[in-house]
Amino acid sequence: MIFEDLKGKKVLVTGSSSGIGAATAKMFAGQGCFVGVHYYRTPEGGEKTLAEVKKISNGCLLKADMRDKAQVFKMVEDFQKAAGGIDVLVNNAGSLIARQFFADATEEYFDDAFATNVKSTFLATQTAIEGLKKSKGCIVNIGSIAGHVGGAGGGGIYAAAKAAVATMTIAMAKEFAPFGIRVNSVLPGLIETRFHELFSTAERRAKVAKETPMGRNGTAEDVAKAILFLASGEASGFITGEYLAVNGGLHMRA
Repeated sequence: MIFEDLKGKKVLVTGSSSGIGAATAKMFAGQGCFVGVHYYRTPEGGEKTLAEVKKISNGCLLKADMRDKAQVFKMVEDFQKAAGGIDVLVNNAGSLIARQFFADATEEYFDDAFATNVKSTFLATQTAIEGLKKSKGCIVNIGSIAGHVGGAGGGGIYAAAKAAVATMTIAMAKEFAPFGIRVNSVLPGLIETRFHELFSTAERRAKVAKETPMGRNGTAEDVAKAILFLASGEASGFITGEYLAVNGGLHMRA
């Protein structure tokens, strides 16, 4: 799968030390992009992703706590200096962090869930926007199908945060369209990555796969392909403010 218009683009993928972010970084490298590989707590994962990127293209390694404005600003600026600008921002950094029910969740957990999933998207976008205006680039925010269905088993606060990302995507699309910038989102379902190894039991993953019309759970590569589609002006140049759900038909909406 080659999108010719992506060749040579400068792409920053937050949270790309593992899972969906790592698969996305590698797939953009396969298009001939310069890829910014971001990590926070897992340098070995970031280094591994960058090594894979550099086998086929070029890129750089970046560290930042996505909840901290100064660190995000430095990360985005360092990327633009290394790459010579920015064409695509993939706001992938985020996490469930833990499963906590509304009835007894801590305030600290609530704040961290929204900072990790929502504030991170806001800060990266705000810092990158001037560069994206120059390139008439695009933004792909990674939400979750949980934002539509409310999550399950202590995932409600995370789901609420991802619903906020969905609304931000629409608002950003309206605000940035006059500058030639498209903003869309991808909503993964149950994807077989480290995320669900940490937060979902093997029994639950098997149950979801059985209930999914396509008969399996998703892969990180399934999601990365959707991200590439939305990043390519050749493929999706008249699409903005929309979401693409990647869940094998488990949650369909009219």
